[in-house]
Amino acid sequence: MKKNKIIIISIILIIIFMNPKTINNIKSKINNSKVNIEEKKEISYGYSSDTSFIEYRDGFLMYDGKSLKYIDNEAQREFDLNIRVENYSIDTNNSNIYLLDKIKKEVYIIDKKGSLTNKVNIKENALMIKALYNDDFLIHYTTDVDVEGVKLYSYKGKEIQDISIPQITINLVDVDKDASNFVISGISIKDDRLYNNIFYYNKKGELIFSYNIENKVFVKTMFLDDKLVLVDPKYIEIKDLDNEKVKKINLDEEIQYIDIINDEIVVIDSNKNVIYIDKVGKEKNKEYDIKNIKGIKNIENQNIVYTDRSIYLPKNKEKKDFTKDILDVFTIHDNRVIVVFRGYVKFLSID
Repeated sequence: MKKNKIIIISIILIIIFMNPKTINNIKSKINNSKVNIEEKKEISYGYSSDTSFIEYRDGFLMYDGKSLKYIDNEAQREFDLNIRVENYSIDTNNSNIYLLDKIKKEVYIIDKKGSLTNKVNIKENALMIKALYNDDFLIHYTTDVDVEGVKLYSYKGKEIQDISIPQITINLVDVDKDASNFVISGISIKDDRLYNNIFYYNKKGELIFSYNIENKVFVKTMFLDDKLVLVDPKYIEIKDLDNEKVKKINLDEEIQYIDIINDEIVVIDSNKNVIYIDKVGKEKNKEYDIKNIKGIKNIENQNIVYTDRSIYLPKNKEKKDFTKDILDVFTIHDNRVIVVFRGYVKFLSID
C-alpha cells in the first residue's frame, strides 16, 4: 500500500513538473535576479526630420515621405512601398495603413501586405487623418472662412458624416480603438474666457455627449476601458463614458510624459517624478533607481524604463547604456524591445 502511494505521488509530481506553465514559473523564480538584455540585430536608415515611426501589428512602420516600410519584430522587412507625399499625416488600425497627402488632397489606403487597395480623393483642406477600427477614417479639415470640422468617410471613400463646429479651433481628434467611437476637443473664447469643449461621437458620427471646462487646454486624450482620459499640462480628468461622473486630478508639476500601462495612467513630471494613477483617480508615487527618466514601457508584466541613453529593468535592476540619444522605444511581441536612434534601430531581447 505504501509503495502504491509513493508511485501515485511520483506520477502526480511528474505531471506537475511536465506542465510548461509550471516549468516557466520555476525558471522565472530561478532567473528572477538575472536577466540578459541581448542585442539581436541593428538596421540603419536615412534619418530625416520627416521620418515617422509607428507601432504596427508585430513590428513597426517607418515612413519618410518617400518609402513606407514595415519591419517585423525579427528585423525582417515585410514590405517596402514607394509612395511620395511631401506633406503627410499617417495612421493605422490593425488591418490597414491610412496615408493622407495634404497637398494633393488624397488618401492612400494600404493593407498589411503593403498593397495599395484604395485611393480616395477629398475636397477638404485636410490637416490630419485618423483610422477607425471598423476601417472607416476621419479627416480633420479647415476652411477659408475660419470653420473647422471633422468628416467621417467609409473605407471606400463615401462620406458618412460631416461634423462642422463653428467658432471652435480643434486641437485634438482621437479614436477609441475598442468601439471605433471618437472624441473631438476644441478651444473657444466667450466673454473673454477660454473654454475647452469636448464632443464624444459614436462610430456613425452621432453625438453621444458634450461638455466644456474653463481655463484648460487638453494636449492629449486617451481611452482607458470605459473611461476617457483628458490631459492638460498640469491637470488630468478621468470621465466615465456612460454617465456624468468625472474625477479631476491637479498635479504640482507639468507633465513631461504620459501613457497607459496595465490599466494605470503613468505620468512623468518635469521634476522626473513617476506617478501612477488608477481608474478611479487614486495616485501613488514610484521610485526607480535611475535618473532622468524619459519614458516607461511594459513587456511580459515587466516595466522597461528608458532615459536619454539607457534602458533599465527595475524588477531585476539590469541596465543597458547606449552612445546616442534614444528617439523612441517599442515593446513588441513576447520579449522584444525596439530602440530607435537617429540613423539606426536596435532590436533587443529580454531573456
